[in-house]
Amino acid sequence: MNSYLLAIGFSTLILSVSVQAVEPVSASHFADQVRPVLMQYCGKCHAPDDPENDVNFLSALKNEDLPLQRTLWMSVVVQLRNRTMPPAKEEQPNEQNRLEIANWVETYLRATACSDGPYAGMVTPRRLNGHEFDNTVRDLIGLDLPFSDSFPVDGSGGEGFDNNGETLFLPPLLMERYLEVADNILNQAVITPILNETLKSDDFSPKTIDKETGHISLATGKKITTLIQVHTTADYQVRIQAGNQSKQPAKLVLLIDGIAAHRFSLKAEKNSESKKLGAHETMVRLSRGLHALSLQVNGEKSSVAIKELQLQENRGSITQTKQAIHDHVFDAGKNQQTINPRSAATEVIRNFAERAYRRPLANEELQKLMTLYDRAQRRGDPYEECVKLALKATLVSHHFLFRIEREPQQPGMQPLADHELATRLSYFLWSTMPDEELLRLADQGKLHKDKVLLAQVKRMIADEKAWAFAENFTGQWLGTRELGGSVRPVSNNFDGKYTAELAYDLREEPVRLMLHLLRENQSLMELITADYTFVTERIAKHYGIKDVTGSHFRKVNITNGQRGGILKSGAVHLVTSFPNRTSPVLRGAWVLETLLGTPVPSPPPTVPEVDTKSKSAKTKTLREIFEKHRENPTCAACHNLMDPIGFGLENYDLIGRWRTEENGKKIDTSGQMPSGEKFSTPEELEQVILNRKEEFTRNLTEKMLGYALGRSLEDADQCTIEQIVEQLEQKNFNALEMINAIVLSTPFRNQQLPDNKD
Repeated sequence: MNSYLLAIGFSTLILSVSVQAVEPVSASHFADQVRPVLMQYCGKCHAPDDPENDVNFLSALKNEDLPLQRTLWMSVVVQLRNRTMPPAKEEQPNEQNRLEIANWVETYLRATACSDGPYAGMVTPRRLNGHEFDNTVRDLIGLDLPFSDSFPVDGSGGEGFDNNGETLFLPPLLMERYLEVADNILNQAVITPILNETLKSDDFSPKTIDKETGHISLATGKKITTLIQVHTTADYQVRIQAGNQSKQPAKLVLLIDGIAAHRFSLKAEKNSESKKLGAHETMVRLSRGLHALSLQVNGEKSSVAIKELQLQENRGSITQTKQAIHDHVFDAGKNQQTINPRSAATEVIRNFAERAYRRPLANEELQKLMTLYDRAQRRGDPYEECVKLALKATLVSHHFLFRIEREPQQPGMQPLADHELATRLSYFLWSTMPDEELLRLADQGKLHKDKVLLAQVKRMIADEKAWAFAENFTGQWLGTRELGGSVRPVSNNFDGKYTAELAYDLREEPVRLMLHLLRENQSLMELITADYTFVTERIAKHYGIKDVTGSHFRKVNITNGQRGGILKSGAVHLVTSFPNRTSPVLRGAWVLETLLGTPVPSPPPTVPEVDTKSKSAKTKTLREIFEKHRENPTCAACHNLMDPIGFGLENYDLIGRWRTEENGKKIDTSGQMPSGEKFSTPEELEQVILNRKEEFTRNLTEKMLGYALGRSLEDADQCTIEQIVEQLEQKNFNALEMINAIVLSTPFRNQQLPDNKD
């Protein structure tokens, strides 16, 4: 049996048994059969002794060397299968050599994926991204508002998601925003008692008291001042009891923080000995904080007597929603608030911090927060304000802003504590904090059990908060989240055909499909093959689907084959087009990279732009234009891989509408892959991709595992990936099974220091 047949047989064997149970066919197969061929065709550019060679895969000398560069060797497999290497101008191996090497290397790497045993890896402490912050505030306090809009934009990393700890930095600007937002959150959540204060002579300085009346006696040019703490930004009524004690008119000026807020005119008194006082009122706007209130007399040789100044907050009625939020925050201590305020505050602060930190609170942590309460209480702040100070400290604490897991004390694997596992699970499926049931199971030490975890996954996927997973994962994986933002067509070309509302609906369509597959536990292959979709009236009109009315989404069956899976989604067509035309290259590259995990190299900088604007170009289809572009052998290697796929989707214009003609000519959607597979319609193209379901499943597994862990995947993670793919093959590729497999996987439930960490 030759090596090619051995490789095929070996590959079949892998699909039928656990990857951990398979051993290499021959200890010297790489040295005898694989490396000589690679040296012949690749050695010119990748010779191990070439100092300019930065892709040094040929440094491997024996079978056992390949897993040491697992990612690099998987790239070699991809390049060989796609016929993108060696470069077109170089001598090429024959098809048998290509397949022999690619099949054997991939088979060997899969077979040895778990040879070093299970691997968990280490997740770096990472802050909540903007979506997670807003969702967590919503579930912690009850305020469902986009507080993170003022934050710097989160970057993406790892497998392409914005929850990756390696890119969630904490710049100084963001720390400032955290402080501002914490104030904003608590000001909207906590109801402070209405300020109603009367200030008398002893409250002002300097003291200028008439001994006979006990009132303040203020002469021309003199000023008295007091400080007032305002806890709520609002309008305040100022009422001053004062009278002119001189024979000429006087002006009594109210100053706030040194700025004149109002001037009261006081008439001259005919009898200066009457000392008659009157009420003088005005309304001022005061922001939260400490303010200096001053009174000053203007006028020639004037004298004013002042009895008191009343300051009363002019607050409107409290809405039921705000009252409910306030009660939710203060519920823990409501029975003790009037009897023992500090004891009540302790319960409120403990309950809030434990939920915010997503774990039990250590006693020393509680005491630090109570120190802030005591400080505010000593200066005379209302009970609610004293508690609010401690709550603010909680919201700007790294225990709230970051997801922190205990670091193992020694090399090797360590299971996560149940509260850490609850946090991982909740932010994976809900992008928010654990709810009461998850925390209760963690408190009881039960969450780590397999049956309990699977029951929680089922419950969480059914919950409305699972929308966050479907939206964040699907939108970032497919790239459709940017639709309506950085991705939009040239507007004047599609007046009335493309709107912001349509973009929003189109962006939601594949999210609805993903959530449907999870909740119904349908095959992930329906992401490609579904003969149904989810539409609103706007989408239906855009797609030409009849008998759909209303703005709500509903599932509709498709009988003409034009819609269904993500390849037929208008959102995908938009993000894989240029603003003014479709792009077979972008669409082909998107399918390869996003669905199949096949990286596509960037074009050389010298490649000229495709002419689509000239007079002659306007009479041709894009296919005809690109034929000339592909004549260059250097370009053809990649374009022969991408373009056929892109041409297979040319029935969809750049905003996703179905069409059969372009520039008056019938669109040709036929194509042939480098492997020889042919298709002539979008549906047949779907079948070509479905024939590579293993690649699709492995790529989707890598993406979802990276999203779940919030870190970049490593070579050692291939063991977990292969195990999950194998489980999915055995369970009909059902969507919920992928979530279950990830949640039960070694890296999701454990953490591990590198063996060489001090």
